[in-house]
Amino acid sequence: MWRRVSRSSKAVIFFVISFLFFPAFAFAEPFNFVVDKGVWLSESPVFAGDEVKIYTVIVNNDFATLSTDVQFFNNDQLIGTTRVEKLTFEEARQVWIQYVLPAGEQRIEVRVSRVTAKDRQDQEITISNEQLANFHASQTFVIDTDTDNDRVGDAQDTDDDNDGLSDEDEQKHGSDPLKADTDGDGLNDKQEVDAGLNPVAKDSDGDGHNDKQDVFPTNSTEWEDVDNDRIGDNGDPDDDNDGVTDEEEKQLGSDPQKKDTDGDGIEDGEEKRLGFNLTQTDSDGDGIADKAEVDAGTNPTSNDTDNDGIPDNQEAEHKTDPKNADTDNDGVPDGKELEQQLDPTKPDSDGDAVRDGEDAFPLNPAESQDTDADGVGNQEDTDDDNDTISDEEEVRLGSDPLVSEKPDEKSGAPKSLDFLGNAEQALFGSEDVTLKRIVQFGSLGSFLLFLVFYGLYRVKKYRL
Repeated sequence: MWRRVSRSSKAVIFFVISFLFFPAFAFAEPFNFVVDKGVWLSESPVFAGDEVKIYTVIVNNDFATLSTDVQFFNNDQLIGTTRVEKLTFEEARQVWIQYVLPAGEQRIEVRVSRVTAKDRQDQEITISNEQLANFHASQTFVIDTDTDNDRVGDAQDTDDDNDGLSDEDEQKHGSDPLKADTDGDGLNDKQEVDAGLNPVAKDSDGDGHNDKQDVFPTNSTEWEDVDNDRIGDNGDPDDDNDGVTDEEEKQLGSDPQKKDTDGDGIEDGEEKRLGFNLTQTDSDGDGIADKAEVDAGTNPTSNDTDNDGIPDNQEAEHKTDPKNADTDNDGVPDGKELEQQLDPTKPDSDGDAVRDGEDAFPLNPAESQDTDADGVGNQEDTDDDNDTISDEEEVRLGSDPLVSEKPDEKSGAPKSLDFLGNAEQALFGSEDVTLKRIVQFGSLGSFLLFLVFYGLYRVKKYRL
């Protein structure tokens, strides 16, 4: 706070303070135009470092007009100047400057210079420096400091730095009553005293770690506790408490002070258990982070979880299931379908009602079978079973065009339909097949007639 040495009033005083004046032309007589001791500050209380306005009042009781520089001094050092222009007779004008107050005793003085005074005839009146020197105002203020900015000056404050430790106690501990944190370690003096630390030493236990950062500031053998288990890392076999010992982490290349070394959202202990790479977010390098694969149910250690020939990171593009090798369940793996330009999401790519896995021509809706595997579909192939007998001939003969049966060397007919023995074949040789058929059917007819007559004979003999 501040105290005035003089108890003069702060109010503006608008009267002549010395004596009655002669007419304006008698300028040699004494005069006054700075209010006696009229200096004051804009606010109270004030402390060192406060920016205030310093006020005074200029009164013209002698001249028709008065112009002057009003100078403000502190301990005889000029601190500011204000110009007053054309102050009329018996007029008073308040003037001021802004100033940041220093600490200690401040003698503020107001002086005038560069005075221009005129009479009623607008003639300039000369005023000597000796005359000016007699007219000034001054005031002395004692400005206290307020270290903790609590608006209580240090002279009255019992805890100047407001650190919770009284100035008296600070002296006992050797700390600075004007510094809340004497040693600059980030802990205020009261906190250090309460914790049994040294408020004037940044590293109370001498382990090379600042008290503020030291988890065990009174234990010189410990200073960190990554997993907050109250066991210092130097004595803790698993600093980050991730289930993988510090020694194992060193061998695996992971960080013993990070639960999740690669930052993929899976703790190192879990990654070790599942066989993942603790130092890579994508163990199998398929472009999908391990955590995303775990969430999706795919295998982070295989870039093709279902082993269908399509990498996991491409399954979404093809709308296939990365966990199912045959998404459409048509009997053909998804990768194979892509190779054959089939649709792995449709069991019947060509829409011929035959599943792709059973369709010899899955992209040709007109073909689905190739009995003889000659690359020509049965619809187009004239000999489906490739037995050298055309399908048309086999149908005419009553044989199965889809069952390969080589024709008899002599008759040319499928052996299952050849009723002629070797003797007949030798007899007929290479005659026309039609003749052979006549003989065959004739023999069959004769055999049937034999059976009929034999039956009649047996009936007749029984009756007799």
